[in-house]
Amino acid sequence: MTGFRSRAAAGFSALLLCACAHDPSGSLGSGEPTPTMRSALAQAACSHRVREAEAWVNFMSGGGRNGRNLNVLAKLADPGAAALLIRSSASTPEMLVLEVRTADEAPILGQMSYREAAPEPLYRRISLTCRGGEIFAITAIERVY
Repeated sequence: MTGFRSRAAAGFSALLLCACAHDPSGSLGSGEPTPTMRSALAQAACSHRVREAEAWVNFMSGGGRNGRNLNVLAKLADPGAAALLIRSSASTPEMLVLEVRTADEAPILGQMSYREAAPEPLYRRISLTCRGGEIFAITAIERVY
């Protein structure tokens, strides 16, 4: 009876995997996960949840720094979590990709930040990724004067 249960469980697991990979267009795809599926898998695998995030360009200069800095601030669902944002090589001129990485310590627990000189033209999107998939996106970058 145990052999039957394990075969039934394996069959059920395979059925679930097939259902997750179903292509609603009805065509046979390449077998690659869709961006939405990749995002769902990344969110499930990532130990951090982003509660909210924002980005702005600081056009004010002063205090020994020049203007036009792009700033990203993300708040984690767990206020005691330590994580960092690291620029990914997957970034393009239109999209900044920042990887969420677990850290031993962070400047402020429960928050992550990133800063770089703002490019011209400015990014259209900022993607926060974890384990290869997007877990949060910023599509509006504020301008502060």
